[in-house]
Amino acid sequence: MQVGFRRRFLVRIAASLLAIVVAVTALAWFFALPIEARYYARRVPVLRETPATLQDSSFTESTGRNIAFCGTAFDVPWNDLNDAKTKTGANSTILYFDSGLEIVLKCLPSREFVEGVLSSIHVSPTHFQQAFGENVMQSDYALWRLILETTPDRMTLGTPHRQQGAIMAMLVLKAMATPPADSGIFAIHADEFEGFQYQDPHAKPKSVLMDLFAQDRGLEFIFLSRDKDGSLHLSQADINRIVRTVHKIGPYSAIKQADPMQQR
Repeated sequence: MQVGFRRRFLVRIAASLLAIVVAVTALAWFFALPIEARYYARRVPVLRETPATLQDSSFTESTGRNIAFCGTAFDVPWNDLNDAKTKTGANSTILYFDSGLEIVLKCLPSREFVEGVLSSIHVSPTHFQQAFGENVMQSDYALWRLILETTPDRMTLGTPHRQQGAIMAMLVLKAMATPPADSGIFAIHADEFEGFQYQDPHAKPKSVLMDLFAQDRGLEFIFLSRDKDGSLHLSQADINRIVRTVHKIGPYSAIKQADPMQQR
């Protein structure tokens, strides 16, 4: 009797322990991604950043230069461009100014980022659309907007597990692909372009990056400084001058040398 009772007792304990293990495993599976997302958000602050509206809408009105680049033209608010030092490479041009400012211009074909993401994560367009919606595949701007607007807070304990995986994928992309943005990420709107600015020039960062997207092309601007102290003498009004004046002057084509035009 005692042996039988002890055996039944041990079986019940084993069954109870198994139920607990199954329950804990299920809970760990269900809660793991939300917990992991919040853990990494503490280590990678950009995961909680989303594009903000620019508060400074002023623009520099000083005499500058008009630049033609990649079927696009825009004004820069400086007239000390050193034409002799301008360098052109594969799909890029570096503009040098006597003040020490440098602007790296890059010309991007349509959907380059979308295609790069699809090839790197080995997901078919159909599966990608099922996970994130049809519109996200239409342009680089749409995909970047999804990535930058995704935060760990979008993933709750009530989020279906399949959606948790999709959100986690976006957070991984955000952590890996977002340029330095300690002082903020900002939404940019122009007549023919939409995009994002990384860093607030008022915070005196070492560089500011701006991506602009149209349906048929993309433009990237990287503002740097050659000053010994590394200070970037650039204002939001200077950047706004470029955004205010950027427009298409022809179809997208592979890079040709940036053409400094007349003073304005």
